[in-house]
Amino acid sequence: MIKNKSTIKIIGGLLKHHKLHMVDSEATRSSKAILKESLFNTLAPLISHVNFIEVFAGTGSIGIEALSRGAQKAIFIEKNPKSFNILNQNLNEIKQKIPTLNFQSFLGDSFELLPDILKQQDENSKNILFFDPPFPIRENFADIYSRCFKVIEKIQNKNNLLVIFECYTSHEMPQNIKDFSIIKAKKFGKSSLVYYANKEF
Repeated sequence: MIKNKSTIKIIGGLLKHHKLHMVDSEATRSSKAILKESLFNTLAPLISHVNFIEVFAGTGSIGIEALSRGAQKAIFIEKNPKSFNILNQNLNEIKQKIPTLNFQSFLGDSFELLPDILKQQDENSKNILFFDPPFPIRENFADIYSRCFKVIEKIQNKNNLLVIFECYTSHEMPQNIKDFSIIKAKKFGKSSLVYYANKEF
């Protein structure tokens, strides 16, 4: 078992107050509690009917919050091996508390894995995709948003109800990404949530 000093609490649902392990580094960052509460207040009418896909999962705090609040399934994609190991530790611990939780975790590049993961989903499943990419001010991530937009343009939209970005507030997001259009945006200091819905939403 990996031991880490940093933890973050789940703020709602069946796993409320459960502590998740975090990485003691800049490899990942946790979302603000006020941002998470706003996100899941918005998703409350949908969450029990969807698969929640955390595209840049880190240690899984958003996807696990989705599971805690009743998501049918959560899918996690993470490239950093240390973050991925702690993600799996977190998943193992919540599975011990609630054995019926349904999730999958994938180690690798989100841009390469996401299209294949979506193709493998049941044709009747409905997905919410959550993108929290590394902020573009970090080294080697200047084009991170344009890469996200390109992968969204390539995916089939039939079963993907929403694409949500937790993004740098100062970054100007496009009104449309192929068949997805902004339906809501909210600022939380340096971070913002931007919601895109497809035409079938």
